[in-house]
Amino acid sequence: MGAKYALYENPNPKGDGKKQPLHARIVPKGTIHTQEIAEEIADSCGYSTAITKGMLDALAKVISKNLRRGYTVELNDLGSFSISLKCRPVMDKKELRSWSVRFGNVHFKGSKKLKQQLGPIDLERDSEAVATHYVPEQRKGRMLNAMEEKEYFTAAQYMRLNGCNRSTAVRDLNELIEDGKIKKLGYGKAVLYVPVNRKEEHE
Repeated sequence: MGAKYALYENPNPKGDGKKQPLHARIVPKGTIHTQEIAEEIADSCGYSTAITKGMLDALAKVISKNLRRGYTVELNDLGSFSISLKCRPVMDKKELRSWSVRFGNVHFKGSKKLKQQLGPIDLERDSEAVATHYVPEQRKGRMLNAMEEKEYFTAAQYMRLNGCNRSTAVRDLNELIEDGKIKKLGYGKAVLYVPVNRKEEHE
């Protein structure tokens, strides 16, 4: 069984409300976790699931350790992992202290072989897919604009504003936190998301 896709409207760069061209995006079926991957590898290779899972856990630790040491980690048939940094913008390197440079994100680049294997993917249009009309950049921008008149947002409010599900809302909000646009206050069901002012962004 192949993957399913749905058509989404491109973001409008001018924000004038005019209809934009549609593009295709995969409709996620869910997430495959380490345990399931270990079981599948064990079935195909004859190793026990426990040993396979242990090797996958060890691989994750080795990748993390070497990324922290400044290496790009390349797995030949899969692709390469690297990290990016973030810091406040400066005009002169003397303006920047080392403690203000911090981890940004992990990036993965698929190998040529992986891309070739994915080339003949079977695709089927999902006519029943009900998805938001907004792409991630639009959803985030809508909330940031709304925050100009609102002191805080909850995940539920983000969902109502953008017509998306909770997992999408939490992913978007976490990315905004990573980008230094908002910060999270509280725990559990009492979590609030508040804007980061410009002074905080450059500290």
